[in-house]
Amino acid sequence: MCTVLLRFDPAAAWPVLLAAVRDEYLARPWEPPAEHWPGRWGGRDSTGGGTWLAVDPAGPVVTALLNGFPPLPPLGDRPTRGTLPLAPLPEDFSGFDAFHLVRATPASVTVLSWNGADLAHQSLPPGDHVIVNQGVDVNTFAPLHAAASPDPVPGRPTADAWGDWVPLLAGGTFTGAAPRPLLVHREVDGLEYGSGSASLVALRHDAARYDFATTPGPTTTWHEIPLPSTLR
Repeated sequence: MCTVLLRFDPAAAWPVLLAAVRDEYLARPWEPPAEHWPGRWGGRDSTGGGTWLAVDPAGPVVTALLNGFPPLPPLGDRPTRGTLPLAPLPEDFSGFDAFHLVRATPASVTVLSWNGADLAHQSLPPGDHVIVNQGVDVNTFAPLHAAASPDPVPGRPTADAWGDWVPLLAGGTFTGAAPRPLLVHREVDGLEYGSGSASLVALRHDAARYDFATTPGPTTTWHEIPLPSTLR
């Protein structure tokens, strides 16, 4: 995961609205979101066995992983960061590459950041937030601030349920300390690298909704990931 756009408003009907884009080597195999782990829904990285985003509808909780920046120099095999969105967390992070781990519930949003030497824990205040490889709110994204908050009730078609948040992930450019396009596509070390999938997640105290799309862009097709009902 390389971008998380987040709106946190504990007093809203849906306190957490999250839009995320995963950037990865496009040939790296993965499996579509499903309950690949008991009680956790997300896409599964076929190489490492973990995930970049996990939804726990019983929480409800959503956890998203971003690689840290700059990347650490290669020092041999390290544990996959893809296990981090799948609780519990390890006590020692010294073997891991740098990362940011976003954890959101209807009551709180936290970001755990590891740079290879130090661990930082940040609680995010209500409002709109942008998390990228370089950190939290180092960039701004004008379409996020302009987007109206939707009412993404499960079962409605994605476009109707999410409103402005579907075109939010169709493209655009960040401004700030690390400006770049939201969606990327380039060659890295002779391999094709780019934005391979996108997710929309909404949480309220009694429900969660999760939508997913491959090859994000203006013409992508979204579909809702079926989650067990948590209405209570």
